[in-house]
Amino acid sequence: MRTIISNKYIVIVGLVLSPVLVCAHGEVSHKNEIIETKKATMQPSNTMRTMILPDINKTFITDIKPIFEKKCFDCHADIKNIPWYYKVPGVKQMMDKDIREAKEHIDMRKDFPFISHESPLDDLKSIKKIGIEGGMPPLRYILVHWDSKLTDAEKKKLVDWATKSIELLQAETIKK
Repeated sequence: MRTIISNKYIVIVGLVLSPVLVCAHGEVSHKNEIIETKKATMQPSNTMRTMILPDINKTFITDIKPIFEKKCFDCHADIKNIPWYYKVPGVKQMMDKDIREAKEHIDMRKDFPFISHESPLDDLKSIKKIGIEGGMPPLRYILVHWDSKLTDAEKKKLVDWATKSIELLQAETIKK
């Protein structure tokens, strides 16, 4: 009983302090962003569409998706289990906003390539950077979901997959 009370206390304190903490990736909005300059890189070649992207997706599904399901999907896909604190006034709105912003950046519901405002190559570079430098999940999410922080083994898997996938896509780009 004492553990449950202390866990709820920590969650409530985290939620109260969360507006002060860093969230998502700096409250960057893409609503008014002009993405015309990325159009060329967002259109994969036929070879990329038929051979390389499906190969990257196979590896994603077997090796990476299980990590993302545990650590990323609550914001970047569909939340499976609504937490009890979602009903707390103000928290629902904050969570809905965070989820909406997360999906604006990268929506993982359709596997790889993701629905994104970036090219598949740029998404992979971002994932690699997160694996190396951290930054996801956001601190306020980690405060209430202690097991959501990426382990060193998970980071290595992400970095290795992203690095190999980047090399495949860059090799195809050079062939053009």
